Amino acid sequence: MFAIALFLRTYGADYGFFHGDERINDAARVLTGQLVPGQHFYPPFFNYLNAVAIGGLFGFGLLTDMWSGTAEFRQAYFTDPTPFYLAARYLTGFLGALAAPLFYMSARRVGLGVMHAGIVGAFAVVFPLGVFMAHTAKGDTALAVACFAVIWAFLMRLDTDHKQRWNVIIGIMVALAFGFKQSALLLLGPVALAMIFVLARREGMSSALKSFGVSLIVLLVLWPIMNIGILLDIDGFLAFQKIQTVMSVREEDGFGAGLPVTVRLFGDTLLGLNPVLLAIGLVSPIWFLSKSCGLAMRDALVAIWLANGVSTIAISLLVGTRQPEHLFLPNLLLFVFLAAVVLMDILRSYAGWPKIVVAITSCFGFGLMVGATAMVVKQATATPIAVDLADYLAETYPNSRIQSGLALPVPHTMEAQQHEFDRLDGVAARYGIEMPVVAPERIITENTEDALFWVDTPFPMSGLDGDDALTADFPVQPHAWPAQEDEWQLDYWLEDGFDIFIVNHLDYLKNKSRSTLVRNFHAELVERCVLDRVYDARKPLFLEWEITVFDCRSA
Repeated sequence: MFAIALFLRTYGADYGFFHGDERINDAARVLTGQLVPGQHFYPPFFNYLNAVAIGGLFGFGLLTDMWSGTAEFRQAYFTDPTPFYLAARYLTGFLGALAAPLFYMSARRVGLGVMHAGIVGAFAVVFPLGVFMAHTAKGDTALAVACFAVIWAFLMRLDTDHKQRWNVIIGIMVALAFGFKQSALLLLGPVALAMIFVLARREGMSSALKSFGVSLIVLLVLWPIMNIGILLDIDGFLAFQKIQTVMSVREEDGFGAGLPVTVRLFGDTLLGLNPVLLAIGLVSPIWFLSKSCGLAMRDALVAIWLANGVSTIAISLLVGTRQPEHLFLPNLLLFVFLAAVVLMDILRSYAGWPKIVVAITSCFGFGLMVGATAMVVKQATATPIAVDLADYLAETYPNSRIQSGLALPVPHTMEAQQHEFDRLDGVAARYGIEMPVVAPERIITENTEDALFWVDTPFPMSGLDGDDALTADFPVQPHAWPAQEDEWQLDYWLEDGFDIFIVNHLDYLKNKSRSTLVRNFHAELVERCVLDRVYDARKPLFLEWEITVFDCRSA
């Protein structure tokens, strides 16, 4: 199961471009001794793990003559960082694949036999959102698996003669979860209360609090060591947490506005549980409390379900309608386990037609997951539009200035790079901050034959892209600023010589963006410029939507 899960999570890892949240640069800096990350949105522990993966890449490259030493290794990063991204993505896939054996061991612990526990593990193998998220080197996948590992360790802690050992292991798993993302608190907080409640009923409150204390001590000892970069720059970390709050919390949404969004998300076949598992997940406690249930540790399962439900509702109320696909990944993974366990326990408990109905239901739910996972893999391995687009631009507009909402697989010209540096420095100066120093290897000193004058569309970071961010009070950091009004005026770019504009997902940007500036800019593009070419979406999961090329030379 682990091998199949690993294959699904790493096949197509080189899907054509890099994700903005993949902090490979911070991981590379760790190898030079720089433990403080460039951005403190998340704890640096995942950067340190990625640095280990990159170190493994260095050793592999020495054995295969990719480079002969550290100097060539460093130069390779600036020439083509793809192998470095892949090393981190493979590590993410490895961590994500651990969900399968954890599902199996947990299912065995609550009383399922080898075959039924194996099927529970298979649900983790083909969990579509898990497969999708593992293709990007972000901490969300590792966070979800670490949170589930806490549940596994808790189930192992019950009815054991080695309580202290498992108290320590629980603490280690919690430290790992908080090392990947501090948002682990949103699930593990309610889970901790559930664990104390179950242990108090079984062993008494004194034993429960002692167990909690041991795990807490382990967490408090390990977490600072695992995330030493935060302690070395605590002011920077706190500043980025204020920005994170602005990015995540939607104060303009009414109370409970996000709940319908959450329900739709959980029922989604690809980004949620799918309708079958959602239905089973919702009624799971009814089965756990029924006389027909043959599972062990039913009190723990009910408490875990309640904790997960409370966590889900709390997150939905907190963030409002802005709910990206990774937001509920730990909760969804746990609900998949609970639903799969219920299905397998019902399947083994009945005979005749009821058994057939449950078997069909299980196969249908599992089949929906397989189909959605196949869609993920298909999109991951599809040829990016950017490849065809780059050829078209080189042939049709070789001398034009191009603004692109899609990363192009062609080099920038020296002039384009300097234009972007000047723009960023200008925005930073408005806020009284300075941009980070650019590595000398990153500076373009001569134009290659295939270079084009293209720059990125100046989108703010996700979460700072709404109108509310324009008036929000937060300590602006490099790249972490709201939309700039002048940069979202078409004439600003036309007067600077830009005449070709590439738009990624025009319908959304023109009609649904949270930013009035962005909506108006794209409406003006449609009104004033010539629609030159449209490419149908190939990789919408990987943020490559329908691509539209506008020719604004006559605007």
